[in-house]
Amino acid sequence: MELLTIDQIISIIEEATQGLDPEIREGIVLSHTELPVSELDRLKKQLQIQDLDPIFRKYILAYNWGQVGFLSYQFGYGDDTSLTWLINRNLEYHDYSTLQERGLIIIANGDPYTILLDCQSGAVYALDAEMTYDEKIWLAPDFLVFIRAMGTAQFAVWKGCESDFIHLMTRIGHASSLIFWQSLVGVYD
Repeated sequence: MELLTIDQIISIIEEATQGLDPEIREGIVLSHTELPVSELDRLKKQLQIQDLDPIFRKYILAYNWGQVGFLSYQFGYGDDTSLTWLINRNLEYHDYSTLQERGLIIIANGDPYTILLDCQSGAVYALDAEMTYDEKIWLAPDFLVFIRAMGTAQFAVWKGCESDFIHLMTRIGHASSLIFWQSLVGVYD
């Protein structure tokens, strides 16, 4: 098993959700949605972000993140035409000032982890309610690799090959991130 590309993820999700009610399908299918660059300007202004990783900028504008999730992680809800969901999720976070000081933003919610992006480096992290910010778990070097891993995990669960996914993440990921990936697919080797 290897990480799927975004196009492969889209194709697999579209195929697996054929025939589902359109409302259900809408929250599962990742699709192209060209958001205007002005949405990034609004995000940076409202969250007071100076630098925003170019990989994240590219992919956050190109797809419907405000309307999609992978397994138990939701990137947004009810907003596929703007970045309002992302802005509000951060501004309403009880400890947003600490995120801001550390150059982090929340990019997805799940159980038990919240997914964070380092705005400058683009690295993606997981944080649960029991962790300090210094204990956050490194998941991926950038948003694209993270999304590819999340989509691959979803495919693995649907195909019943979760152990193959864990072996992949053991091979390509950091040992410290394995706890997140195991939790995501429900396999603890």
